[in-house]
Amino acid sequence: MSARVVPLEDGAGLKAALEALLADLDAGRIRAVVIVTADAAGGLDPWWGASRSLGAHAGTILRGMVAYLAAVMDAEALAR
Repeated sequence: MSARVVPLEDGAGLKAALEALLADLDAGRIRAVVIVTADAAGGLDPWWGASRSLGAHAGTILRGMVAYLAAVMDAEALAR
């Protein structure tokens, strides 16, 4: 797994990250995705998707992805 930080002020970097995601989806390299956006008022808009090939374990895998990302974010924040 990997995590990447893309400053939202960097429109080109965000666009490149989303284009890379689309390319990986088209190539069949992605089996699950979780995206959560926060609007200016603090509202959250989460969405997720998983390949049917993950079967009954898709929810567990998605929750693990979110937990992993949270741990990476905490570790990076503590390292500063």
